[in-house]
Amino acid sequence: MLNLLTAEKIKLRRSKKLWIVLGILSLLPIFQVANSLTAVHYGNELVQPVDTVINGATGILMIEKNGLTILLVIGAFISFLIGEEFQNGTIRNALSLGRSRTHYYLSKLVVAALLSLVGVIILTALGMVSFSIAFGFGEVAGINHYFSYAIQAFLTLYVLILSNVSIYMMISFLTKNSGISLIWTFIYTIATGFGAPIFLQTEHFKQLTYWFSLSFLFYSDFAKSADIGKFPEMILVSLITIVLSSAIGILRFTRTDIK
Repeated sequence: MLNLLTAEKIKLRRSKKLWIVLGILSLLPIFQVANSLTAVHYGNELVQPVDTVINGATGILMIEKNGLTILLVIGAFISFLIGEEFQNGTIRNALSLGRSRTHYYLSKLVVAALLSLVGVIILTALGMVSFSIAFGFGEVAGINHYFSYAIQAFLTLYVLILSNVSIYMMISFLTKNSGISLIWTFIYTIATGFGAPIFLQTEHFKQLTYWFSLSFLFYSDFAKSADIGKFPEMILVSLITIVLSSAIGILRFTRTDIK
């Protein structure tokens, strides 16, 4: 497992994909603070429930503000990371050396999880700094213990992202092709992100809406006390998603014929 992770580290250092992902996530906060400054200049007022991030303190919610963009960027990265291994045949090299398929799958998952973590830390830190410079650090309305809240909000948001990273890994190992994986990753994100609330229109199936972690990410206000109270439920749904998707991905990968 450690040898696989070391090999991944060497490959990623030479990969342009890594720097493209980090570049996009680094530029997003800069672009958004410039956009907010322009809006205020023309007389608009920033409102937290609508704009999500309005000062340095609410910058902790940068993951929520950019949830869809983060997922699409990470999803594309994972699709190419895994798909190219199958298409170029490099996956056979590791497996021919006797590496466990489970360890191989988990090493890819660890890489994707670490990249996601680094990316959202950079995104959040730059968001907090840039919005503090432009609008002051301020506060989050209704929050008395900011540090504790910030830690909980960030961890919950990251676990929600991680649950979808796990789904993208499963899709990539099932499809074994960068292009097909990319298409299914986008379909999954859009369908579950924007389609799950359809269940809310029915009396008997509305609870199904929050079986999808994307529903929490897209439709919750992480600065609202009622939604803050759902943090444990969000983490539980995310962990169940990670375990189930990883189990399915590993099981199917161990039975896959590698040509």
